[in-house]
Amino acid sequence: MSDRKPKLPTPAELDLWRTVMRDATPLAGRRRSAPKPKPVPVPAPSSAPPAAAAPVSPPTRPGTVAAEKLAELLRGMPVREKVRVDVNLAPSPLGRVAGVDKRTDDKLRRGRLGIDGRIDLHGLTQSEAHDTLLGFIRRSHAAGRRNVLVITGKGQMPRGEGVLRLSVPRWLREGDVGRLVLSIHQAQPQHGGGGAYYVLLRRRREG
Repeated sequence: MSDRKPKLPTPAELDLWRTVMRDATPLAGRRRSAPKPKPVPVPAPSSAPPAAAAPVSPPTRPGTVAAEKLAELLRGMPVREKVRVDVNLAPSPLGRVAGVDKRTDDKLRRGRLGIDGRIDLHGLTQSEAHDTLLGFIRRSHAAGRRNVLVITGKGQMPRGEGVLRLSVPRWLREGDVGRLVLSIHQAQPQHGGGGAYYVLLRRRREG
């Protein structure tokens, strides 16, 4: 065995070698095969279901936002039991005037004040009812009556509002008779309800 180290080619020899081998053709069967590409790892399929696409809301038209908020507010309000409400639409000056204490007026309105006299205007024309009513009020005041009941009836007009029912409170506030009347209230059901009125008269002055 020789201890001599192999002689390394010089740079000039390497350049010469590259020039010669540039035009060389490799022998058949000795061509190196191109390296195979490394396989790309495929991620394992996930067991979780695919996420559902978020729903797309339709465009909101102007004005619908406020309507939706109002509807939501109404849905949250408690629903109360329906009750019958009677509304008096007659343009008549009912109630009390100065000079009547609240306690007396409250008793009159509740039908708890004794009735001293009554008149029924059923079947009369407006003119007849007007004269009959005013005469009755004057006589009642002269006789010292305090609470009188005037019956008008509900009539046959729409909503049950008769002509006399609308006119009587106005007549009782006019002229000299108006100075005799202190308070007017719709009667309680036992005294005629919507077809009658309580009328409180001033006290007659003695002497």
